[in-house]
Amino acid sequence: MLANGDGNANESDRDSPDASSNSTTNFAELVEQHWSAVYRLLYNLCGSAHDTEDLTQETFLRALNRLDSFQPGTKMRAWLLRIATNAWFDVRRKRQRVTMQALDVEPSEAEQSVEERLATAEQAALLRMAMQDLPDVTRMVFHLRVTEELSFAEIGEMAGVSEEAARWHMHQARTRLLRRMTKESVKRGP
Repeated sequence: MLANGDGNANESDRDSPDASSNSTTNFAELVEQHWSAVYRLLYNLCGSAHDTEDLTQETFLRALNRLDSFQPGTKMRAWLLRIATNAWFDVRRKRQRVTMQALDVEPSEAEQSVEERLATAEQAALLRMAMQDLPDVTRMVFHLRVTEELSFAEIGEMAGVSEEAARWHMHQARTRLLRRMTKESVKRGP
């Protein structure tokens, strides 16, 4: 099982029958359990906290309106991430251009020296820049596989590509990111 934003296991991936009920309490629990995963995906795609908040809310509104279309036996989180991906694609089509911004997340390990923290922050910034250069679908596949730990079949369905194409996008992401990070390391020296 995966951990949610609180570090607790996502129990909702068990596909309880309550998950598809129209009860306000059950839907509030659904939102609470999956908000972090949906937000992380959309932030990775948007890069803007404001746009991410809007799209996350839109995702759950769409889910509430389409709760009857949820197929028992499937993962609720995967279903919600698919809705989030579609919401992002809808906005992207409307805007025809999405501006990515750097994440505001910094490492916070107290054991690291100042030099180690600076080196880690620099590597994280380089990785964020390298990820911005990836094509949208490749960046989305990378995020869904690495951060959300979804299967290639689930990722392919969300991205609208085959499972093999999802694997190819993941390979491309790893190859390009490794190449870019290696070049940057060589430029900067030891």
